[in-house]
Amino acid sequence: MDCYVYYRVASTHEAAAAQAVVSLFALATSRFGVSARLQQRADEQADARGGAAPLATTTTTTWMERYDGATPAFVAALPDMATQCGLPALIDGERHVECFVDRPSPCA
Repeated sequence: MDCYVYYRVASTHEAAAAQAVVSLFALATSRFGVSARLQQRADEQADARGGAAPLATTTTTTWMERYDGATPAFVAALPDMATQCGLPALIDGERHVECFVDRPSPCA
């Protein structure tokens, strides 16, 4: 199962939130062996080194944590691990969790 967790981060909290996510990923990987990565909404990404230009100026960005190889036990523990790392205090609103499983390929 793969899990996706998305939420908004204010620009004033980006550095602290990024550090909290690093801590969360280390904890999640050590406890559950999941593969984790952090993404940011593409249309909010402004990068002077050639990244996509933002569609609108924003003071918050949408971040998404992705966890590959998640188990139900991991999903149940994720909110507590995020709290332990201080992430909920650094985001704007709630963390939204969605999990997906692979479907058999119709072309197989």
